[in-house]
Amino acid sequence: MDVVQVDVFAPRPYAGNPLAVLPAAAGLTRVQMQAIASEMNLSETTFVTAASGDRYDVRIFTPGTELPFAGHPTLGTAWVLLRLGAIAGREVVQRTAAGETVVEADGERLSFTRTGASEADLEDRDPSALRLVARALGVDVSEIGLEARELGRAGRLRPAFADAGLRQLMVPVRDPDTLRRCGGELAALRELATDGVYAFTALQAGRVAERGLFPGVGVPEDPATGSAAAALDIY
Repeated sequence: MDVVQVDVFAPRPYAGNPLAVLPAAAGLTRVQMQAIASEMNLSETTFVTAASGDRYDVRIFTPGTELPFAGHPTLGTAWVLLRLGAIAGREVVQRTAAGETVVEADGERLSFTRTGASEADLEDRDPSALRLVARALGVDVSEIGLEARELGRAGRLRPAFADAGLRQLMVPVRDPDTLRRCGGELAALRELATDGVYAFTALQAGRVAERGLFPGVGVPEDPATGSAAAALDIY
């Protein structure tokens, strides 16, 4: 059974976020898929169970669990299948447990489109949540939150969940130094029913720095993430 490894979000090999793709995996069980993903030990491994025309079905696994959707696996899997000739078209459709995702190909550059939603600020639902998030990230409560003017908008950004196919916690932090120091007692985030956090800060209007810390699914830090970046856009 072939395994193709590609680097997503990268202009060259050995950069970006690596992904293992099994383009003909219809015969594998879920247990086998999880075992292979654990062996690959990448942020995600994908298993294509059907592909024809302009559509394909895929299952996405981290080293620890199966996901309904993920961004860099979406782009990497579509790229591999297009390159192998298993599917064709400028626009192709990926089917996962989160439904259909349209992937558009423009040469070597691919993009996906998702709808989604952002929830109310976490503090509005649970006043103690801000202290829990700060403890989980190993920073002070005063370092959580970001003035939106840093991104060319109005108001103050606070932690909230957003979902572009995978519900994830968005946490704005004060500055790049705070972002670098994030990573304390991340297991505490389980109290908020989440496997990790997407922490970000502003660099300038329209440009952010981020860290995807998802230890609950076996990914201590994701080199680059598409689903959380899409959720951040929705947030």
